[in-house]
Amino acid sequence: MWSAEEIVHVKTEKLIPYYNNPKEHPPEQIDKIASSIKHFGFTIPIVVDGQNEIIAGNGRFEAAKKLGLEEVPCIVRDDLTEAEIRAFRIADNKVAESGWDAELLAAEMEALEAMELDLGLTGFELEEIEGLLYPAEPLALEGEEEKDWEDRETYRCPKCGFEFEVRK
Repeated sequence: MWSAEEIVHVKTEKLIPYYNNPKEHPPEQIDKIASSIKHFGFTIPIVVDGQNEIIAGNGRFEAAKKLGLEEVPCIVRDDLTEAEIRAFRIADNKVAESGWDAELLAAEMEALEAMELDLGLTGFELEEIEGLLYPAEPLALEGEEEKDWEDRETYRCPKCGFEFEVRK
């Protein structure tokens, strides 16, 4: 199995974006990536071929340009065939797709809020964060009394110890 032995720094002006990149990077996403890089640093290198054409990391490249970075960390993959490069470009984005466990995500967001961290740094929109932290209470039907929270479970986050309750 191949693994990166060396991360090199390449001048941003020397990088060549892939002209036929099927992954869309709207301006809002580039802004979020730039915010993440600015706050946490450039922690995920861009992957390039032997001619500095981007294989994976076009969004990070655009964010780096937006931030005015003169060089960025890169991993050079000059050992892949053209077919492997094309497949990796797609796989790099596709394999990261998955859903969220809403309860655990809400617990993490609540813990971050308690730590007074800007929740916008998570990449979630304000409306999404509010929906997680302050879910709308179910409305009682006309003539039906609002049910109290007799039927509930208490959970504790194994990492931070934060307790929260969930209706059954």
